[in-house]
Amino acid sequence: MPAEAVASQPSNLELRAVFGQNLRLLSTREGSVSAACRALGINRTQFNRYLTGTAFPRPDLLYRICRHYGVDARILLEPLNDTAPPKMSAELARVLHEVIDAPLDFRLDQTLLPSGIYRLWRRSFLLPDRVIMSLARVWRDGLVTRMKSYEPHLISPSQTEITRPAMHPCHGIFLRAEDGITLVTLFPATRMLRFSYFRQGLAGFGALYPGYSVLGRDHADGMVRSGGSVLEFLPPPVTGLMALARSAGYRDAATVPAMFRNHLLNDHPL
Repeated sequence: MPAEAVASQPSNLELRAVFGQNLRLLSTREGSVSAACRALGINRTQFNRYLTGTAFPRPDLLYRICRHYGVDARILLEPLNDTAPPKMSAELARVLHEVIDAPLDFRLDQTLLPSGIYRLWRRSFLLPDRVIMSLARVWRDGLVTRMKSYEPHLISPSQTEITRPAMHPCHGIFLRAEDGITLVTLFPATRMLRFSYFRQGLAGFGALYPGYSVLGRDHADGMVRSGGSVLEFLPPPVTGLMALARSAGYRDAATVPAMFRNHLLNDHPL
């Protein structure tokens, strides 16, 4: 290789610094370094070494990080942009405004859906006799109301280890519906989309949002593609947040609040 080409290549120190900066940006977007460590299953001390550029992850950990954040190997080489939106996002917005007669209304009044911490209860698509409970954060990002949560991910219904399943992040955007709220959720790890509808109020409780969810995928034996869902707003201050996060995962129907159970396990056939 020509000497000038070698000289133009970044050093190992520079590569580690770029990776550390990118990892810090991604973990900050997620909420905190502590949350990132828990989600990735990486020791905080070791994670800090990645952030400062004094260490570099093994290939298996690097793969896990890339899958978790939905990025590719360019995380090693190119600084991520914290301000400029991806070109695809702008292009998608342009096309949506072209094909839809009226502009999409992302604005949701705080009285309809307050920002804060929620529990999301829904019937499992993969294990239809069980319910999934996940902790979710809802916040305003300009005019857009966003959601992020971590949900269990099983590869097939034959898996037996469901007491401590792998948790993966999912991201959502809320839209106003004619008589309620629509939530579009993306799972970066699987590229699957989930479409949910909610209305405000269940049994006289305005902090409960009953509805249903539909999974964007083909039919598979043993699975359902739609099921009941309930958003439960947890008024601040939320105590025992860590205990709530640790309790997320699969639930037997008998352990689900009776007010939710019938709604969640009702069939919503396609």
